[in-house]
Amino acid sequence: MLIIPGFGIISTTISANSNKSVFGYLGMVYAMCSIGILGFVVWSHHMYTVGLDVDKLVFTEKILLYAGNSSINSPLIFIMLGIIYLFKRQSAGNFGFSTKATAVTKNTYTNYKNLPLISEHVPNHKSNLTDDEFGWFLAGLIEGDGWFGHKELHIIFAEEDISLAYLIKKRIGHGNIYKIKNKKAIRYICKNSTGLSIILSLINGKLLSNFKYDQLINHNYSEYFNLTLLPPLKRLSLDNYWLAGFTQADGCFHISIAKSKTHKTGFSVRLEYSLKQNDSLPLTLLYNELKLGNLSQYSTGIWCYKSTGFKTAFNLINYFDIYNLFAGKYKSYLKFRKVYIMITEGKHLEEKGIKKIISIATKGSSETSTQEI
Repeated sequence: MLIIPGFGIISTTISANSNKSVFGYLGMVYAMCSIGILGFVVWSHHMYTVGLDVDKLVFTEKILLYAGNSSINSPLIFIMLGIIYLFKRQSAGNFGFSTKATAVTKNTYTNYKNLPLISEHVPNHKSNLTDDEFGWFLAGLIEGDGWFGHKELHIIFAEEDISLAYLIKKRIGHGNIYKIKNKKAIRYICKNSTGLSIILSLINGKLLSNFKYDQLINHNYSEYFNLTLLPPLKRLSLDNYWLAGFTQADGCFHISIAKSKTHKTGFSVRLEYSLKQNDSLPLTLLYNELKLGNLSQYSTGIWCYKSTGFKTAFNLINYFDIYNLFAGKYKSYLKFRKVYIMITEGKHLEEKGIKKIISIATKGSSETSTQEI
């Protein structure tokens, strides 16, 4: 990003001292375009590996110092500065749909003192959910990694969430749990008509998208169980357990610790929250609800919502403190929460704090969703 203004500084200085044009106007245009293309390639790689937050922290003051003591007379320079300004406002994420949102999250990274605080005391974990609460959680869980066949329901769990699988089996009163061969995953299967009837009564009217709803329609569940299936909501609310269930299935909390030459500790810290799905609708609804983060699609067709911003982390903590996760996913969330508190205290800028964060991130780390299993 600094190649073009650097080139401009050098050429302008030479031209001013020699009273001669360095390239001529057309030659200058060609030179700037060529350097611009090469610069964009370098800039893209740099943004992917380092991030805009570090660049702004290190170089903005120096650029403004030069700009404040210079006169700009060429329209071409004005155009190039405009392009640089536009680039600075773009998201560094791949296929990002949000420019404003990612700019906000990266700004908060360098201004940790302005981050909203949360209590160090974790609210009591609520495992005894009401039928309505459990229905929302189960609907999100099934839309995350479950499917309906002919009079049967399958839900996949990460191996570390086996206690949740048994909790659901106990709550429904029917079903069986199996270890998936050669994979760190287990499967809950319910083929019992009474059990399926209980499940349908819990989740009816709580599904968000058409995927699982269409499975119910195609397998004639409304006829078999004599009930009216309510259509998908196609909207997401942060006032129920649906997102908790969906995150339980497909969500990842990741503490990203990257080497950085610009931090005195030698490391930078980010809090990543991500979800992967074949169905884009739930992720789009989440993106629209949070208005932060990044939504992209891989070449394989899988959709991914991802956020590394501390503002998003704060919003998620406010949600998951109320609408709890379970088993291994809950442990990963508590690590995520703990590191957020350390960041608000500035401990990520101290060597002792970084060592503690690395210890939290690596001890019993779990960053796998069932989508990856």
